[in-house]
Amino acid sequence: MIQRSIIIMEYIDLRSDTVTKPTEDMRVAMKNAAVGDDVFGDDPTVNELEEYAAKLFGMESALFVSSGTQGNLISVMSHTKPGDEILLEKESHIYYYEVGGLAAIAGAIPKLYESNKGYASKEKIEKCIRDENIHYPNTSLLCIENTHNRHGGSPLNKDQMNEMTEVALENNLNIHLDGARIFNAVEAYNTNIKEYTKNIDSISACLSKGLSAPIGSIVAGNDEFINIARKKRKMLGGGMRQVGVIAAAGLLALKNMRERLYEDHENAKLLAEGMIDIGLEVWDTKTNIVVCDTKKIFNDSKIGIDLLAKNNIFCVPFSNNLIRFTTHRHISKDDIEVVLENIKSEWLN
Repeated sequence: MIQRSIIIMEYIDLRSDTVTKPTEDMRVAMKNAAVGDDVFGDDPTVNELEEYAAKLFGMESALFVSSGTQGNLISVMSHTKPGDEILLEKESHIYYYEVGGLAAIAGAIPKLYESNKGYASKEKIEKCIRDENIHYPNTSLLCIENTHNRHGGSPLNKDQMNEMTEVALENNLNIHLDGARIFNAVEAYNTNIKEYTKNIDSISACLSKGLSAPIGSIVAGNDEFINIARKKRKMLGGGMRQVGVIAAAGLLALKNMRERLYEDHENAKLLAEGMIDIGLEVWDTKTNIVVCDTKKIFNDSKIGIDLLAKNNIFCVPFSNNLIRFTTHRHISKDDIEVVLENIKSEWLN
């Protein structure tokens, strides 16, 4: 049994995998990075990162951007024109968490589809696509999220991806993949990243979540798309200068940090199973996100969050009843044990 004095000593941050700190190798690489003016295309470290990412994703070109939100917005703007309708899963990050940028800046109209943990059948997507009509907006883009944050980090397998992308291709829609945590999906299904990207037109992938870079995302697509995206990035104020100092960390993130994600998945599974063992309701856990339903314990999930926070354990609300815990490289098996002991003592006693 872990003693109370030990439980409250630890600072365990499960709010998100965005809280990860850069590795020592990243810090050294950032210090020593060769740099230049990236707007002029002169930063050798950025160029190396973009070339490496394009090859990794099986795309012609790639673009380093400041964040996943910026990457998604740039992609929407590059695939559409104002007044176009885009298909989005109703709980998608682009629709739910990106401040309405698709409408306010891109001028796109969202058409929402329902899904089963991010997956929507061919028939469901087809029903969302507008017929050609003078009264209707033009349906031009399908957005897919993998893994899906608000469905508990649920990963789509390659067959599900293929079905969803094929219906878009049959209807002449562009396809953007919000792959903020795409490498967690790769790990969950032990597949190759190119299996997920072979039918899509663009992907955005975060370097600053489980891969531990301090900032940045990658957008990848064909040469024409990236040329457009680079100009949209400049329009949004995202043209950066000697940015190799952070691109260096992103390059190491892609090269060195993908293969360790299985540790985060194992710890998430350990946490989920531990919660179930003590009688809590937990969503199916397949990657590094654990969602616990507390409606039988608290009127408001914030009560449970505050009880853990007083003992230096941090997580986030997902709704009035749901709490999200996200594992990452700073979370150990011992930390999971501490969290479970605190949940038992603070929530269930």
